[in-house]
Amino acid sequence: MSTTSTTAGRPPVRRIVTGHARDGKAIFAEDGLVQPRAFRRSQTQFTDLYWSEGFPSSNDGEFQDDIKQHDNDVVNPDGSVFRAVDMAPHTESFFHRTISLDHCVLTNGSLTLVLDDNKRVVLKPGDVVVQRGTIHAWINETDEWTRMYCVQLRKPVLYSV
Repeated sequence: MSTTSTTAGRPPVRRIVTGHARDGKAIFAEDGLVQPRAFRRSQTQFTDLYWSEGFPSSNDGEFQDDIKQHDNDVVNPDGSVFRAVDMAPHTESFFHRTISLDHCVLTNGSLTLVLDDNKRVVLKPGDVVVQRGTIHAWINETDEWTRMYCVQLRKPVLYSV
């Protein structure tokens, strides 16, 4: 199995998905590298890892890789999305508000999270962010690529400005 780097400067993510055989025994339904995609013509790369429909999601039946039908979607209106986000050195996102509840863990590098009032917090590997639909931006102020893993659940914002 190749571990070559992508244009994102981070190695591809190896995704292992378990499932069930017809007799109910556990199986490895998939085991392979997932390639990233550019996010909206930026240097940020998304590696979409899993797309689940509904709450609660179902573990029944054969594994179907629904992410392949939603490769340009940011949020799943009816379920969850699990992805890795790689951000290039010395880049920043625009201020944005997602219509989701995001659970994120920074695993590589350092990222600055900026809120709309310009308050900032610097994240280090192992730090966790629960991003609750706020207006925010991400800045990589370092010479290294970053990687953050996020699970996003669609959640409309109740408070608006």
